[in-house]
Amino acid sequence: MFWSSEQHLLSSYQARPTVLARVQQLSQEPLPETSPEPPQNTRPGPQNPLGGAEGNSGVDPVQTSEGPGGRLIAGWSDEPFRGQLSVRLRGNHNTPDWLLPNGPNQGSKVLGVFGTLELYGQPHNVYHTKLGATAAAGSNTLTLRRSVDWQVGDQVVVSTSSYEASETEKHLITAVSADGRVLTLNQPLAHTHMGETHSVSGTSFSYILAADVGLLTRNIKIIGQEYPDMMAESFGARLLVGTFSSAGIQYKGKAQIRNVEFFQSGQEGWTDFYDPRYSVAFLDLGEVSGNDSYVQGCSFHDGFSPAIGVFGTAGLKVDDNVVHHTVGEGIRVWGDRITLRRNLVVMTLWPGSYQNREESFNFEWNAAIEVSEGTNVVLQHNVVAGYERVAYRIDGEPCPELLNENEAWLQNEAHGGLYGVYMNKDGLAGCSFIRGFFVWKTFDFAVYFQTVMSVVVSNVTLVDNGMGIMALVYAPPSLSHAYADKSVHVQNSLIVGSSPSFNCSDSLDSEDFNVAISALHRAPRPPQGGRSGICWPTFQSGHNTAPGKPHHLNMNYNSIKGLMTVTDTTFVNFRDVCSGEVNFMFITNPLNEDLQHPVQVSGIRIIDSTEDAKVFIHRPDLGKVNPADCVDMDCDAKKKTLLRDLDGSFLGAVGAVVPQSEYEWGGDPRRGLGDYRIPKPMLTALNGSRIPVEQIAAYKGVFRKSCTYMDSWQGYKCFGLNYRMVVIESLDADTETRRLSPVAVLGYNYVDLINGPQDHGWCGGYTCQKRLSLFHSIMATNHSFDVYFTSVSPQNLRLLMLNSDPSESLLVSVFYSNPQRLEVYVENRLVAPTNAAWNSDRTDYTLTPPAYEGEHVPQMDDPVGSNYFDQDYKMLKVLLRGSTPVVIRTSPVLVLAFNMPAMTEDEFFSVNLMQNLALLLKVPPSMIRISKIIREDGGTRRRRRSTGLTVEVEIRNPPVQQITNSTNDEEDFQLLRTIADDLGQAAVSGNLSRSIGFNVSSVGIIPPPPPSSDPSWSEVAGEEVTRDEPAMSYLSQVSRLLLMVAPIAGEFVGPLSQQPSLMAVDEQGNCVSVGVTTLTVTASLKNASGEPVDGLEGNTTIQFRTCWANFSDLSVLSSGDNLTMVFTLKDWGAQSETFSVRNLPTTLAPPTTEAPPTTDDSIFSSSTSLSAGGLCLISVIYEVACCSTSIPIC
Repeated sequence: MFWSSEQHLLSSYQARPTVLARVQQLSQEPLPETSPEPPQNTRPGPQNPLGGAEGNSGVDPVQTSEGPGGRLIAGWSDEPFRGQLSVRLRGNHNTPDWLLPNGPNQGSKVLGVFGTLELYGQPHNVYHTKLGATAAAGSNTLTLRRSVDWQVGDQVVVSTSSYEASETEKHLITAVSADGRVLTLNQPLAHTHMGETHSVSGTSFSYILAADVGLLTRNIKIIGQEYPDMMAESFGARLLVGTFSSAGIQYKGKAQIRNVEFFQSGQEGWTDFYDPRYSVAFLDLGEVSGNDSYVQGCSFHDGFSPAIGVFGTAGLKVDDNVVHHTVGEGIRVWGDRITLRRNLVVMTLWPGSYQNREESFNFEWNAAIEVSEGTNVVLQHNVVAGYERVAYRIDGEPCPELLNENEAWLQNEAHGGLYGVYMNKDGLAGCSFIRGFFVWKTFDFAVYFQTVMSVVVSNVTLVDNGMGIMALVYAPPSLSHAYADKSVHVQNSLIVGSSPSFNCSDSLDSEDFNVAISALHRAPRPPQGGRSGICWPTFQSGHNTAPGKPHHLNMNYNSIKGLMTVTDTTFVNFRDVCSGEVNFMFITNPLNEDLQHPVQVSGIRIIDSTEDAKVFIHRPDLGKVNPADCVDMDCDAKKKTLLRDLDGSFLGAVGAVVPQSEYEWGGDPRRGLGDYRIPKPMLTALNGSRIPVEQIAAYKGVFRKSCTYMDSWQGYKCFGLNYRMVVIESLDADTETRRLSPVAVLGYNYVDLINGPQDHGWCGGYTCQKRLSLFHSIMATNHSFDVYFTSVSPQNLRLLMLNSDPSESLLVSVFYSNPQRLEVYVENRLVAPTNAAWNSDRTDYTLTPPAYEGEHVPQMDDPVGSNYFDQDYKMLKVLLRGSTPVVIRTSPVLVLAFNMPAMTEDEFFSVNLMQNLALLLKVPPSMIRISKIIREDGGTRRRRRSTGLTVEVEIRNPPVQQITNSTNDEEDFQLLRTIADDLGQAAVSGNLSRSIGFNVSSVGIIPPPPPSSDPSWSEVAGEEVTRDEPAMSYLSQVSRLLLMVAPIAGEFVGPLSQQPSLMAVDEQGNCVSVGVTTLTVTASLKNASGEPVDGLEGNTTIQFRTCWANFSDLSVLSSGDNLTMVFTLKDWGAQSETFSVRNLPTTLAPPTTEAPPTTDDSIFSSSTSLSAGGLCLISVIYEVACCSTSIPIC
């Protein structure tokens, strides 16, 4: 049908003047270019103009077009249509689509509104209400809470009051009581439907658990005409209100739809925002006024798609509608300032199991009311009852501290499905506010959110749910070392574990495909069954890809910071229920093995609940102890759960719930926890002896006082200590690739071990073998704790006490096995050590030794970052205060030890060593500092070196007083490595003494460790961690290059069967650590005439390691007789005995790596026998080499 220009359709018992009536059957013909002439008769009388005694009209697609003024009218806003009007739209999947120029594709079986549609059916005083009393299965009467004006013959829907959406029923009314509160139905009920009110003793709280009853019948109907394949195709009628343009004219629809019944409407499968074939869709209308368009008091039932969709439209009102049986969403809003009030949505079906489908890869979690893509939406007094997946998908409201010009959300309700309130990659910038929801009988999560912003949950009532609140907040990624003060706050709420009449057998049908395919998304339950109130929060680096993966699965590294607070909230009926099941108030997430951030509670009321049911902490998942996840010990999430009671309302006094971090210490070996995992330096005394574990760490786990182990909690109830979570974070470039754990935290005879996050990578089908060096420990304020890493301590370390007040402090001491200069920064500014003595211009400082034990140790009332390095114990002591992070940076220092002959102080100071060094090294004298002068006693192990004086010198840059994100030590390291190389080469060549003006017999060098981004750092970081002083690499003038292992070639060309090794020594045979320098040794071949020849392949030029040069892959690929292998280090050289090789005969097999016996008299012969003279010569060589204390072979 088509109306244009001045054409109108009036359906009313009282005609109004100037109204023209005309119906032109156009089927699907295109729009006429000119409007037909208006009819002459202008006043229709009381009649049904669409034909039929009941006003039934079967039509093909219909369109109203305003150019301007096209209208389709049935009744008026103040004078509703009082007859019966049915509009049946015909069509099926094969009906051609109806395309519009510069507009949407209408599809078919459609009433397209591009002019004005005004449908006003008879209103009702109540559109839906709740049961006033429970209606048992088999009963045929319903007692309502409110009086209704419904009539005999009307159809009603009765919602489920269980977890099963399928327990929704439709019936006809056969009688209505005089007071309008009792309905008699045409058939008995198939299921019991609750109608109960419960009060919470001792409080003003009460709640209603009752099925909803909605009226489906209206006197104006839009019906999808049936056809044989209609149910299979799910192809019903649709109403589209939209815009298009033609011939320069813009057509914009308006629809005032009030009290209209939509039956068998919507077309399943078309859900895109640009082509929404819903029962009613408003598409791209832009701004509409409150009177231009709305949907009010309508019913939608037995549909094939979402009932109402709003896209690209602003200002629309959707009120008092009853929606029953939709596929996908019930109401979907992608518009702005859309208001939804007093709507009842019943029985929304998941498309993946609709009509017995089994779509295993359908990851949609459709919501009965989805408004998460809309903006400035208002939800008030809506009810969703019976939903196969989700009740409400929302963004929430702006949090109270943010500007919100919209009306507040009020009293929205959900019951009978899997998830109640749902946010997944949804929410508002900064903070989202979830308030005023009443969620009951949701099998999994009453409130679930996984958002990038903080969330406040306020004034919610949660009853009989699998879990009340599951909170996941993500970003920024901790691998970037960024953090944010994100939080979850639950306030002013009521959470009921089990209502008084809870049915313990109430569950889901496990045979239902929707239930079975979503099994991994079930809410965590206590091991023996039951329900829970609030789950420990998950703050994570990124989204966990749900619903592709389970909604509460941890899929990436935990965030650095995060906090959940629960205030002024009442917990009711958390105790043993249902023959051994237990409802717990707080429970951990069993699928999070990395970290579950702290919970703080205050203002808690506990009613009809037991002490044993307050907390449940899962055990770590033993299955995660494998090389692909947590490696060789349990991960930390269940061993670092912390709940703090700030006012005693939860535990009976101010205190904390502390985990059993020591679980299975020394027990099940698969969990990898025991004394043997304690880092070695912690158990090593200053004299190198081993300290018995019982002496310093008799107790295991988190430091405790006044604690009681609670079996049912699997944790401790503690009083007297103020616990805080402390972050220990490596800022090094190798934070993912170098393992620092287990990390030991020692305090007051307690030791706790931390493993860190699990491996979350996935590289080419395998795990990436990467784990972030981010550790969260539990410490107590006003106390001191020591931290030991299993491997070399990070060069850059950040310490952070979470969620702390500036009045709170604790002292952390970190062990450094090979300390350089450790600098401490707070807010990027240097905090000098407490024993620092600044120079006159305050650009550098020296460290003053303590006059008595503990003189410089920071005190608890000192400023944040106060620090002192204990040289004896190699412990950097740093004070943490509040939640201000403290950064410890290792700055490179080159340490030199010049060994000189004995001399007086006057002789030594008569020559300016620092000035001469500065000239030699081309650095400012301020970089050079004499740190120690030692007079040697001429001990026997040093007798071959000159005895007398050892002068230790440090070369370094002054400390950086303000750092930025780009500050690094790579330039300093390169400079100091160049200095070490220059000094080393001067020593090796014998030029050092002349350059610095002193007779130097040797120089010891401790080169600075390379930055963590340098490839060579992995070798340094892989060294064993001990309390020993770092070893000096000694250099003096090289006298000889010894061939310690001679090359052995085979009979034929190919790889050497024995690779050569050389050693650089001085005149006394001491090892000279040429490896400190960049000097290299080169191997080459010479023929019998002493001339260089080609044919030696492999790495022919290599660097030294200490005083050794070890070749590894040399091959002789050219034949020759009496060849010699020559090795050259600057002016020094060595050569092998002569040898001969032949080309490989074509008839022989390739040579093996085993060497044939040699026939010469070489002591390196591979013969099984050696002469006595050969043994003697080896002994002599080793004797010469071993005169140095630094030769590794000794």
